[in-house]
Amino acid sequence: MLQADTSNLLPRLLTIIVTLSGVALLGWQSRQLYLQMTRLPAATHRAPAPSGDTDPALLERLFGVAAGNATARLQGVTLLGCIVAANPAQSQALLRIEGLGAVTVSIGDEFLPGTRATQITHDHVVFQRAGSSGRLEFDADNKAVPREQAP
Repeated sequence: MLQADTSNLLPRLLTIIVTLSGVALLGWQSRQLYLQMTRLPAATHRAPAPSGDTDPALLERLFGVAAGNATARLQGVTLLGCIVAANPAQSQALLRIEGLGAVTVSIGDEFLPGTRATQITHDHVVFQRAGSSGRLEFDADNKAVPREQAP
């Protein structure tokens, strides 16, 4: 009689069981993914409905300053201080420009490409850019508080 070699039967049987369970698990996960994908709503790419109230600051950041806007703002520029002299040509303003730091500007100076200071007063700087003029004022947080002078 022939004797069967059963010494390798258990490892082979375990290998077959592990392989079949792995295949079954992969099939089950694939089915679950398919079911989830078929339940998803169809993607629609529609623009939001236009609203009548648009924020002017948002439009200014997106498209720049409109021509004739007297209260135009410069993005990345903050007015830190103004020194007004009796002779307006000697007046100076201290500006903080992103990437450059603090910059001293006089009337007629170009402090950004295409942007020139045209007037410096005690609380704002008037500038001209692309044919329109604008006004750079102190931020509410950086507003200088006048001190009382001694008699």
